[in-house]
Amino acid sequence: MTISALQLGIGSLYGIFLWLAPDAREKPKVTMDDIIAMLPVAFCYAGAHSASVFSFSAGSVSFGQIVKAAEPAFAAVLAQFVYKKPVSKAKWLCLPIVIGGVVLASVNELDFAWSALISACLANMFAAVRGNENKKLMETEGLKDRLGSVGNQFCITSILGFLVSLPFLMIKEGSRFGEFVEAFKTVPALRSNMIASALWFYGYNELSTMTLKKTNAVTQSVANTAKRVIVIVGVALVLGESLDPMKLIGCGIGIGGVFLYSIIDKLVKAKED
Repeated sequence: MTISALQLGIGSLYGIFLWLAPDAREKPKVTMDDIIAMLPVAFCYAGAHSASVFSFSAGSVSFGQIVKAAEPAFAAVLAQFVYKKPVSKAKWLCLPIVIGGVVLASVNELDFAWSALISACLANMFAAVRGNENKKLMETEGLKDRLGSVGNQFCITSILGFLVSLPFLMIKEGSRFGEFVEAFKTVPALRSNMIASALWFYGYNELSTMTLKKTNAVTQSVANTAKRVIVIVGVALVLGESLDPMKLIGCGIGIGGVFLYSIIDKLVKAKED
């Protein structure tokens, strides 16, 4: 919880720096009502990140990434039944391919842990809700003008997410926060990795929010899944985690399903025409 919360805090400082730096980014002109409207997105943003970090600490990084690759299924269910944004039947039929690849890739996972699985699924749910709620904000007349840009929208979300995380940090790990501060001061690797991971995470999520503006919550989740095969294989190679043929085949099937999802409506339409 400490690491995830402080990563959000460091990223937020970078976003604030862009507001203060000359000619970097124009400040938003939001009201208190706008801030309140953005709180659900911020809560889900913080929840998704914290659950992801816990998942990676409970099991292998590759296993966490594999389970998180099922995020499009969560997004599709929410879009269809909660947000009343129908997903085509052809795209629904692609989701089992993606999920099947996830199952196949994780079937021989040596570092399987129920806590990692549950945390990753919880992260998927938070991420799916965040995507749909973010899209609603982008389509809210007046608010999008006051925000000024997608970058501003994400920065405010990050700041609020950090503030939302603080009470949970203090309740869960507040008694040991002093130990972390001391380690941060004395261990260069912790300090450099914390700052680097926070800035990479901030940049990745800002780009993800820009993708959401041009597409929708389900498509964004599918695109997000496509990058996980690189993470799964790359991390396994760097950290020396298991990368057996079954995992590679599962990754291939999952990413193939993602690609099919992205083009299936065009293929069906072309066939009908």
